[in-house]
Amino acid sequence: MGYKHMSHIYENPDLTFAEIKNIFTKASEGELEGTEKTDGQNMLVSYSVVDGEARAARSNSMLKGTYLVKGKGRVRKHAPGGVNAIGWAEKWADHPSKSVRAAFVEAFEIFERACNSLTPEEQEAVFGDGVNYMVFYNCEVQDPRNMNTIRYDKKTLTIHRVGHLYIDLSDGGVRDISVDRNAVELQRTLRTMQKSIENSEFALEINAIRQLKGLADKAPLKNAIKQLEAVIDKVGLSDNQTVGEYTLKRLISSIRSYVELPVEKEKLLIRKILGYKGLNINLVKKDLSPDQKNLVNKLYSERRMLLTTAIRPVENVIHDFAVEMLKGVESRFVLDQDSEIKRLRREISNKRKEIENSGDKEKIDLMLRHFEKIKDIENISTAAEGFVFDYDGQTYKFTGNFAPINQILGIGKYGGRGSVDEDLLAEQDSEERIIALIPGKFKPPHRGHLNMVKHYSELADEVKVLISPLSRKAGDVDIDAEDAIAVWKIYLQNAGLTNVTVMRSPKESPVGAAFDFVSNDVNNPDYSQPGDSIILGASTKGGDQSRFAGNVQKYAQEGVTVLNPMEYVFTPPEDIPYNASDFRNAIAQREDISRFLPEESMNSQEEIMAILGDSEKKSLTMEYLFSLVEEVLEEKKKKKDKEEIDETSAMGAGAVQGAPGNNEDESLIREEDQ
Repeated sequence: MGYKHMSHIYENPDLTFAEIKNIFTKASEGELEGTEKTDGQNMLVSYSVVDGEARAARSNSMLKGTYLVKGKGRVRKHAPGGVNAIGWAEKWADHPSKSVRAAFVEAFEIFERACNSLTPEEQEAVFGDGVNYMVFYNCEVQDPRNMNTIRYDKKTLTIHRVGHLYIDLSDGGVRDISVDRNAVELQRTLRTMQKSIENSEFALEINAIRQLKGLADKAPLKNAIKQLEAVIDKVGLSDNQTVGEYTLKRLISSIRSYVELPVEKEKLLIRKILGYKGLNINLVKKDLSPDQKNLVNKLYSERRMLLTTAIRPVENVIHDFAVEMLKGVESRFVLDQDSEIKRLRREISNKRKEIENSGDKEKIDLMLRHFEKIKDIENISTAAEGFVFDYDGQTYKFTGNFAPINQILGIGKYGGRGSVDEDLLAEQDSEERIIALIPGKFKPPHRGHLNMVKHYSELADEVKVLISPLSRKAGDVDIDAEDAIAVWKIYLQNAGLTNVTVMRSPKESPVGAAFDFVSNDVNNPDYSQPGDSIILGASTKGGDQSRFAGNVQKYAQEGVTVLNPMEYVFTPPEDIPYNASDFRNAIAQREDISRFLPEESMNSQEEIMAILGDSEKKSLTMEYLFSLVEEVLEEKKKKKDKEEIDETSAMGAGAVQGAPGNNEDESLIREEDQ
């Protein structure tokens, strides 16, 4: 939803190990300032000075002016800038849990009452002018009726210190504009707001700034630094190298323990595992032997586990240090800390017995893997979920044993969560996504295509553009899927469309691609997921909308809703002076192509022509981790070449012997398989 993301330290690939050590040292010296991380349900809140009413949102679509009416299979349209009390109540009206409905609606009512206690001048200073922009504050509803893992004692709407958004009311889009001044005004007026609701059941608070208490005994710090050094020494890295480089080295080691691939194929596989968009796995497998293809399939199918396992040694060091730092940290929202800690220990003990008695090996293995982090039940030593802090402009979190506790209690359907309503748990922290799917050839994409994408970007949280693998001739040049993707990226960047993803489709047919997307039989993380609502993008030009006239819903996986595409169809201007065929002819004749380009991309004509009109294709532009692939593989290649030269020299001297086994870092996959 555009929040300032709270990452674990190991999730930032740019962070150096020297910086991690510095964070450890600052924490141990009591120099980290931050806030308590709480265990509630998220919502964004604001107030319209113009309309004199509070507003709320749970997703980008609600900010933009559209949101899914849960259980009704349709999208509600409204003005940008969240929903009012009526819209908010409607959103929760069909939720099966009365306590969920009550908590969200009551929290909103309390917030609106508090806002009404301010003068119009104060309201504008805090929430924006209500005409051009509004400031939405990142909040959390903590309600004993809606307990997740931690049982809080009072109903509270907590306003966080990070994650607040500047919303442009022309389109409901998030703008990168500081709202610090507004947040200061909110702090200044908070007492007035609190006084107006002091007799209500719900409290309104801003998450208090606190100092993480330092360590009296520095042994945990010394131990953490020693363990971290051992971890990075094992892969031959130094303090000045990054988490991304560590992950990549471990990933390469794992791949090579499973399959030997040509260098270029290895690069492609690594990029694909790292999440590079627009690269089809079939391109990796092309020209490989059947055995190699099977192993590549296995590696790719287990990519999440591969990446998780690659970073695990660093994660474990950070986790153990965080547990030490959070010992004794008290939650401001729990009255009896000792009782809550005892309850959590009891819940975990009971859950462990329940899982062990079930005889379900998969559940037992999963539980034991999470229990490895907890180590001992006595290490559950705080009723706070965690601690949030800033370091070098980034927001991080220490969560200690909360994460494995949460995972263990969640094993099974809803088990181990105390007296919480079971039907609430499907709702916890899940954002309803509306995804517009636009499959097509796009050889090449032109301004009409972009207009269509703009139309759907205003209706949906995310737009997915699927590019057919079919290539098209433009004179002596083939325009392929990679060319189309490269041009799309220029269009999207120039148009400022940040919720659009372009990817290569495995199917030539747009309809076939749509079926694959909604069914997701291959468990592709980029395709539909349970809880998604899908709008199939279509244009009325040439009767294009008829291609989805059939019942696509019957192909959808469980939990995915396919909305009626006719309700959201794109109607282009009547006289369209451009199409892909004419565009290709203009490229072939080296004519001016400006008439085919979106207005925002006129200045990119040269760059686009270079992509579409040259027979020599440009290399793919990779982001940070992708850029490391070349560097690390080159280093490995040089090392291998040197070893071969040394071995040849040794053989020449009569010292022929078998190559020693390299068990320094056994297969990362097999760690999970055991």
